[in-house]
Amino acid sequence: MQRLAIPELHWGSAWRGGAAGDVLANVRAPPAPHADPLRTTRCADNGGRFTDARGNPRPVVQYGVMIDAGSTGSRVHVYKFNYCNAAPELESEVFEMIKGGLSSFNGRPSAAADSLRPLLVTALRAVPASLQKCTPISVKATAGLRLLGAQQAQDILAAVRHMLESEFPFPIADGRAGERKGVQIMEGRDEGVFAWITVNYLLNRIGAGGPADAPPKTAAVMDLGGASTQIVFEPTPGSGPMPPGAHVYTLNDFGGRSYTLYQNSYLGYGLMQARRSINALATFSHALSRPAAVHLGPARGNGLNGTSASKPRIPSPCFALGTSKAAQVVVPGLEGDVDVELVGSTGGFAACRRLVEVMMDKDASCAQMPCSFAGVYQPSLMQSFTDSPIVALSYFYDRLEPLGLNGTFSIQTLAKLAEDVCSPPETWAQRFPADKYPHALAELRDRPEYCLDLTFQHALLSLGYDLSPARSVTVAKKLAGSELGWCAGAQLMALDEEGLICRA
Repeated sequence: MQRLAIPELHWGSAWRGGAAGDVLANVRAPPAPHADPLRTTRCADNGGRFTDARGNPRPVVQYGVMIDAGSTGSRVHVYKFNYCNAAPELESEVFEMIKGGLSSFNGRPSAAADSLRPLLVTALRAVPASLQKCTPISVKATAGLRLLGAQQAQDILAAVRHMLESEFPFPIADGRAGERKGVQIMEGRDEGVFAWITVNYLLNRIGAGGPADAPPKTAAVMDLGGASTQIVFEPTPGSGPMPPGAHVYTLNDFGGRSYTLYQNSYLGYGLMQARRSINALATFSHALSRPAAVHLGPARGNGLNGTSASKPRIPSPCFALGTSKAAQVVVPGLEGDVDVELVGSTGGFAACRRLVEVMMDKDASCAQMPCSFAGVYQPSLMQSFTDSPIVALSYFYDRLEPLGLNGTFSIQTLAKLAEDVCSPPETWAQRFPADKYPHALAELRDRPEYCLDLTFQHALLSLGYDLSPARSVTVAKKLAGSELGWCAGAQLMALDEEGLICRA
């Protein structure tokens, strides 16, 4: 069991009632911005009344820098807080991202560190020069680096740390006990729980400011990254206690309340890893059913038939008929990746779903009932989370919003959208007219794997998490100007644990 103590947080707004079922109706609002980045409109000063765990006075304005080093890209979040009260209040955020995660520089640690320079320049511009030496910075790598070998990952992190210490003014938030956790691979369970904190606090469902007598039910958070996916929720009291284990995560003293959460991070079930698995399954299935046409001997020329003259064409129902894409797949018995060309086949969404269901491993051995998928214990959402909101982040939003599906919708609506996307391209223009969906056709034509992506997302929600077709899900990217994800929650924890730290 992981225990985490978090201070009471403030957002500076009272609870605002909204329509039942309107998940986004009660978002907290930050204070009005001040023209001077060194000041806040919330108060002129705090009189030195608030101190950290070391007894240092809290400044009126505090900045923090968090770098999310994900599997497909890195992102910087520069947060501005005020300490007009004992707990920090988030005022604003500067955000920027770059493509290409640290893991894409395997064997080139210096190049990996250099890739973060544009983000650090953004941080230097966002933080007033006079506060930079007292602005803590953290670099948290996620599932991408977890998939590298331990030594390769540590070499990259060491290069990042050296660059920060030797070239930039920000103090590294390593923890008061010298854990050197300011530049690290973050555990998947922390990633999910910090996202849960961010979402529920911005939705005014936890922390100060909400109704103490009848607090709203917290939202479940599902975060779909490139290499992993996380789920975190608070089982309802009537569902009974959870058995002990790493899936239990306790938040102590958060806004005067404690929360016992279920969390799990599924490494290998992020969107990019799911693509690799599903494409490999399509390739292997095709080869097994046609042994005379597709030779499964040694990959002498990067092709399944042992030659390099052309890539094997592998039909896949997870590509719309008439679309294709070159890909690298792993085939059992062959060494290294194999180049293939995946081509769309008949069957559409229903056929792709059957392939995805095999990959989900729903029937894996379940040591502790009930299980979600891949043999992982999870309290049933249908039983323990019957009428609480579900918020889906990251690739859920990125893939659905360009096709016009955002806000709150049902699982059944997602299934219909996936069915339309898996249809032949000549049907897309009628389904996604440019006047209503200005970006849809360009997205679909640029991403031949859209059918696979949406089918996997639907299967993750409906088969993996056992949500009914009528169950509603909300996708969002920002609330009150802040990016949703784990970073805001992690930054608040760093400020609390570190206290005031400054470089000489």
